[in-house]
Amino acid sequence: MLAILVSILAGFVLLSGRMHVVPGVGAALDRAARVLEPFGVVIGVVALVLGILEFLSLEGILLILAGLILAVSALASIPSVGAAFARLGKALAEFGAVIGVIILVLGLIDLVEALFGRLGR
Repeated sequence: MLAILVSILAGFVLLSGRMHVVPGVGAALDRAARVLEPFGVVIGVVALVLGILEFLSLEGILLILAGLILAVSALASIPSVGAAFARLGKALAEFGAVIGVIILVLGLIDLVEALFGRLGR
């Protein structure tokens, strides 16, 4: 359940400033995403750790990608490999919106499945 929550939060942060195009609720979603922006590095580090723990799934791979993008400033401070991780995160940042949409949709689908799957049993 933690991975689902982090997926949704990472998707919101990656899509911050771009959610206004959603009809009806776009402005509210964009405000919510902007509130989460200061916590982007923390969300990124948690997403990276959870992605490594769930590496063999689509959600795990997307969490790693989102974590690399969001935690680029924290990754740069790791001795001897930080510069390479920072370059990778900056290169992936070009695809931040695409990764954000995919991970947000995947997180919402997993949340609905977790909620209604348990109600159906």
